[in-house]
Amino acid sequence: MAFWKQLLLSLLVLALAGGGWYFYEHRQQAAGGDASGGPVAAAPGGAGGQGGAAGGNRRGGLGGPTLVVTEPVGSDIVTDDVRAVGTVLVPQSINVYPQVTAEVMEVLFKAGDAVKKGQPLVRLDDSDQKAALDLAAVALSDAKKTLERSQKLASTNNLTLSALQDAQSAERRAEIGLLGAQIALDRRTVSAPFDGVVGISTLSVGDLVTPTTVITTLDDPSVMKVSFLIPERYAGRVEIGQAVTASAESKPDAVIKGSVSAIDTRVDATARTLKVEATLDAAAAQAIGVRPGMAVKVDLPFPGEKQLAVSALAIQWDRTGSYVWKLAGSDGVARAPISILQRQSGRVLVSSSDLAEGDKVVVEGLQRLRPGAKIAEAGQGGDQPQPAGQPAAKGS
Repeated sequence: MAFWKQLLLSLLVLALAGGGWYFYEHRQQAAGGDASGGPVAAAPGGAGGQGGAAGGNRRGGLGGPTLVVTEPVGSDIVTDDVRAVGTVLVPQSINVYPQVTAEVMEVLFKAGDAVKKGQPLVRLDDSDQKAALDLAAVALSDAKKTLERSQKLASTNNLTLSALQDAQSAERRAEIGLLGAQIALDRRTVSAPFDGVVGISTLSVGDLVTPTTVITTLDDPSVMKVSFLIPERYAGRVEIGQAVTASAESKPDAVIKGSVSAIDTRVDATARTLKVEATLDAAAAQAIGVRPGMAVKVDLPFPGEKQLAVSALAIQWDRTGSYVWKLAGSDGVARAPISILQRQSGRVLVSSSDLAEGDKVVVEGLQRLRPGAKIAEAGQGGDQPQPAGQPAAKGS
């Protein structure tokens, strides 16, 4: 290609590049003209200025205050409850065993029966013991007669003192023999040691039982307790008589009232928990089918402290944590960091050194707020706020 053509092409490329650079540097001026080619900006107080302020006012931009909705900061009590799963106990709950090895002759109960103290539950074979009791009774009768004769002879000095003492000892041995025979006979009848309710038994007539054979279970449901564990940090706060509530899986909506009746003297060094027992309303527990050994949910409340409460809509988050916008002055906002303590329905309990009860916080219009932003509250002098120094627009 000829030299002059190369020079001409280079000049053309440079011209195009210069024009593009000029347009890029002046793009804001090029884009800022209005339809007539003039700039948008107008002298202060002109029509264009008012229109821009009004537009900024509606949009919440830099031209006017941001319209927001506020709510006052309230207060509520922070509840501090311990929730645990406990086991239902009854103070008197035993397995019933026989004291001897013998054959079952009669079963006198069925599962679920309410029995009284001393009521017979099972009769065992006692034929040998009855015979032994009869022999002991005869021996005692003979010993008494011998003692009477000896006493008469001794009164006339016809019997030595040692012979009289032997007769007295024989009578005493006969009494002890009769007592032993009666005890052996009584042990052939297994009776309830206290009032309660008997459980299921697998015994039947003819079974051979030993002192290790469980005849049945016996529980006294007139008093019911629940045993549960609480964290060691509550060891200094739990007290005898403190109210508790319990609920069973069989009827979770029913609440059983109770109170703390015993506190262990030691904290479990492994689990770092403290064992607590509470006495429940036995009638209410039985009404919903609570039985010994059943698991129940226990709620042990502790007195709470008064804390600030804000609407859940007011809370925002960023990388530094949670915060709210509170009103500062007549038309400003300030950021107030908070710590969330407890969530409730529509409200959140918080702690903050920058908030006080009664302060107003923004709940709507949060997206346009920045530190130092000007705001206007909805419903304060009209739904649409007016810029400072401008009269409200009159209807045409």
